[in-house]
Amino acid sequence: MENNPEFDKIADKYHTEIIENLGSFGKFRQSTLSYKAQYLHYLLPFEPKGILDYGCGTGSNIPYLHKYFPDATLYGCDISKESVRRAKENFRECTFDTIKTAKDLINIYKTKIDCVFVSTVLHHIPHCKHEEWLTGLFETLEKGGYMMIFEHNMKNPFTKRIVKRTPMDQNAMMLNCGYCKKMIRTIFGSQSIIQHGYTYFFPWRNRVFTGIEHKLSRLPLGAQYYVLARKC
Repeated sequence: MENNPEFDKIADKYHTEIIENLGSFGKFRQSTLSYKAQYLHYLLPFEPKGILDYGCGTGSNIPYLHKYFPDATLYGCDISKESVRRAKENFRECTFDTIKTAKDLINIYKTKIDCVFVSTVLHHIPHCKHEEWLTGLFETLEKGGYMMIFEHNMKNPFTKRIVKRTPMDQNAMMLNCGYCKKMIRTIFGSQSIIQHGYTYFFPWRNRVFTGIEHKLSRLPLGAQYYVLARKC
């Protein structure tokens, strides 16, 4: 999560820009955020006491994490000071912090977190910094805790087109699922990955489509993929 002043500049209009860049899919933005929190709840084998939304931006995930994990203490962090300011204004159910280095994660959240939520953040971080930040998250996470990563699937043509035309993604580098799994195994251990797969095949959200999504998770055509890992 490299310091990027561009996110400070767009903090007040981040949500609007996302909707515009998604085009006809923009109307499904909120249901997508809700689905990710719901999927995390579906996959986790326990109720976490502390969840960290790493790279929280303006806090869009927070109301949905709160909905599915009402008893968890929620934390959010980002390198964008203005984004964190906006998040603090809008979501009082979460504690937000501006961070500058991976060591900040350990200093602020050590002993507090047993679940880390990383939603479409890593592609904004230079590859040379991935190990540093993921190691910070590993050190922050309690033993037995889980980390859930969602990233854009570069094999999906619609996802590639949307990312390509999105101004805030101009300096981003999409990551394939194999790369993410390799990085996690390097830091968390060879047996750390509990589950991985592809998701968001449909923009519509109901019980039927969600059930179909789960059955299609091995098909590498979903708009995004996920990796769930455990700190052993």
